[in-house]
Amino acid sequence: MKSAEGNLQSRQRAGNVARRALDGEYDLLLACRDLASLRSHLQDVPDDVVNTFVGVASEVDDLPIGAERRNWSLDALKANDIETKKYREQVRGVVTEALRQLLAVLGNRAI
Repeated sequence: MKSAEGNLQSRQRAGNVARRALDGEYDLLLACRDLASLRSHLQDVPDDVVNTFVGVASEVDDLPIGAERRNWSLDALKANDIETKKYREQVRGVVTEALRQLLAVLGNRAI
């Protein structure tokens, strides 16, 4: 029962992350990182959708986003923020579409 309960919570979390990102309340890159970590609970989601999150998360694993920003110097943040912003804009369209597809799948099945 714990496994099914954990899966349900993970799927609800995935839906929450996707909605918040689409609403502009949560960073797209952080959303990809979160969703990539939940991929084992998203087995009914098409591979190309999940692979979008995994691929983006992989590309930003060395960038200061999220809580780890507090561990970086201001100079390093300035330099990396330019790269982060550029990459975020580069992937915005594909990530937004993947988030919509994820919500469609989660909405059409019992979460």
